[in-house]
Amino acid sequence: MPTPVSSREVHAWIEGVLAERSDIGLRKAIANMIFDPYSPFDSKPRRKPKVWFVFAVILFAAFWGCFVCFNVLR
Repeated sequence: MPTPVSSREVHAWIEGVLAERSDIGLRKAIANMIFDPYSPFDSKPRRKPKVWFVFAVILFAAFWGCFVCFNVLR
């Protein structure tokens, strides 16, 4: 008959398993959405941002600059 396991032991076990998995998590999901995928042939290259993200950042900066220029500086 298996021995009973407390909820604290199960919680500690799950945290340990999830800590070993570096491929899951919110930070990884956001980074994979913003940056190009890893190349399996390069050991540790810098990942370039995707074109849509760069375009969105430029548009946001332009709108923010117009807002500041016309509403705050006048």
